[in-house]
This record gives sequence, C-alpha cells and structure tokens, in this order.
Amino acid sequence: MGDENGYDFELLYRNGRVIFVKKNGNKKVMSVLMSILLVLGTAACSEKQPANSNAAGEEAEGAQKQSAELVDFSIGYLPSTGHLLYFVAKEKGFFEEEGLNADLVLFAENNSMLTALENKKLQAGALGSTNSINYLQQGHQVTVFGGAMTEGHALVVKKEVVEGLGDKADLTALKGKRIADTYGGTADVVFRQGLLDVGLDPEKDVELVSVESGSAAFTSLKSDEIDGAILFTPFRKLAEDDGYVILSYSGEVEGFEKHPCCRQVALTEELESNPDTYVQFLRALIKAYKFYQENEDETVDIIAKYVDIDKEILKAETYGKFISSNPDPDKDATIAFYDAMVNLDYVKPFDIEAGIDTSLYEEALDSIIEENPNDATYKSLVAYHNQ
Repeated sequence: MGDENGYDFELLYRNGRVIFVKKNGNKKVMSVLMSILLVLGTAACSEKQPANSNAAGEEAEGAQKQSAELVDFSIGYLPSTGHLLYFVAKEKGFFEEEGLNADLVLFAENNSMLTALENKKLQAGALGSTNSINYLQQGHQVTVFGGAMTEGHALVVKKEVVEGLGDKADLTALKGKRIADTYGGTADVVFRQGLLDVGLDPEKDVELVSVESGSAAFTSLKSDEIDGAILFTPFRKLAEDDGYVILSYSGEVEGFEKHPCCRQVALTEELESNPDTYVQFLRALIKAYKFYQENEDETVDIIAKYVDIDKEILKAETYGKFISSNPDPDKDATIAFYDAMVNLDYVKPFDIEAGIDTSLYEEALDSIIEENPNDATYKSLVAYHNQ
C-alpha cells in the first residue's frame, strides 16, 4: 500500500487501533500523514482497553462489582490532539472516579458521529465547530454543552510570499496568491473572514483552491502552482519544520481569539433526561484539564496511545502557540464563530443560543471548586468562564 509521495506502508490493526508500519520513506512525514488523515478514512471502531492479567480472586471480583455500578457512557472521538481531554480522563481514571464506564469509540468523520449520537449509540462526542453549527441550523436535535480544542490552525506560505516584508507580513500579502484550503472547515471560516477584514475578497483577490483534506493541503505546498495552505494541527508544525512560514495563526485573526475548533455535543433529550450523568462527564473533563495543564510529558505519553505521531510533534502541537484544550462551552466565542459563518453565507441565521447549554458545565465546575477552593488551575477555569 502506498501514496503519491512514494512512501510504502502497511495498514494494521492492533488492540482495536489502526496503526501504520513504515517500510520506507521519511518517518516524521509518514507518521503524521498516515496516522492522522488516513486513519480518518478507516471504518469506526471501539477503543479497547487491555485486561489486567494480574487481577485475580477477590480483586477481580471487586473490579467486576465496581464496573457493574458504573454508568455506561460511550464517547465518539477522532485520533487528534484536540480530543486529549477524553484520553487523559480515560487513562487517569477520572471517568471511573465520576461513576462512568467510559468507552472511547473511534470515528472516521463528524457525520458518522452525529448518526451514532442520534441512534443513541453514543452519549457524547466532540464535533467540529462548523459541523456543530450546521447540524443545529439543519434542525438536528443536539446541543453544545462543553468544549474541546481551541484554535489549532495556521495559514502557512512559501518563503518568497513574505520575502522582504519582515514584521509587516500579514494577510494582505496573499493578494494574487493561490492558497490550498479545505472548504467549510473551521480554519476556512476564520481565514475567509480574516481576508475580508483586511480588504481582500476571498473570491477575487485571493484564489482559495479547495482540497479534500488536511494532508492534501499540506502536500500541495510542494506544488509550484500553490503559494500557501490553510492547515490544522499537526500539519502546521510539520510545514514549519519543513521550512515554510506561518503567516498567521488562526487565533491571531481579529475576532477569532480563542475561537472554538470542536465542541462537546449530545442529544438534547439525553441532556434533559440525564443531566447528572453529563455533569459527571464534565467533571471528569475538568479533572483531565488540570492534569494536562500540570503534567506535560505524561499527557503527551497518553495522547501517543491514541494518536500515532512522533512525540516531539505531539508536544509542540499540544503545548505550542495558539492551541489549547478547554472543557468550557465558551458560548461567546461559539456565537462569534456562528456570526462569521452567517456573514460568509455558510448558514442562514437561526437562534444559535438555543443550541448552547452552559448550565451543566457551570454545575460541574462549581462542584469541583467547592471541593478544591484553593486550586489555582480550577480557579483559572472559573476566571475564563466569567470573562
């Protein structure tokens, strides 16, 4: 099996996960291109956890009893650093602490995850911001009730695009340029609006060349016909390592500071029927946030169990510039993102606020603070939510 770059690889399944075994080619590029984007083309499968072969007797019986008392809770995820709160909560036992028997279910893309939510095969999932807003506008009975990744995109160009501009290099440098873009994605919305804001028509002054995936956008940089590309993590870091220039991070675009990349979504009726369960789920994510903020190396090790990328890239794209993961639903930023989608005519106006519920997160955070009144990390989440 191979790709257009001349890499040879084998696609294998191991412990319920898709992995790639390199036969030849650049390991760093192979790891990113194959384990992230090509995994997204595979069928969904469940994340299986290894059994504890040492458990026996009363210990095993006690574990079975504890498992029986936990509430089953299936969560849809993509193999991305943006879903790290799930991975940390699972591996550090925070879901179990909150009474949930969490099952992480790997999906290929957002539409399949939505179908699983509507068929009640999932209780929650992190869906892309554009997807979430589109689903709400289309009348799907879902609600945004929490957050996941924030920012995480960049507009990357060839060196000659900004040659001689120095600190004056900004989006105006793109006039007359051809930029690879995944139409309808989070960064597509951010940078189209950003171009308009600096006086450039994204349909006339800049040619945004639609490509099918992030890997295609990254690969297009090698073409003489393309001047730059809109990339998401981890491709933005990989491109920078290859000598391309980050012209702008998505979070640097005015009006998109701390913009949402993906949101926690669930069926509205499930949230209304089982609010306590979702508070438990959010409490686990809040605990995972604290751990990821305070334990960088172990967090990267955990992410690497779910995302097969070199750890140096994982760390850079987890703790680097203009990227973070936060369980806050961030209502204001989500509405601002919706406003941009309306302005770009990606969606027709509708009552976006009716599709966002912050009450469960507030209840979860209040209870955590009550238990840990002096914890600086938890207090920072309160400050963030109240800003």
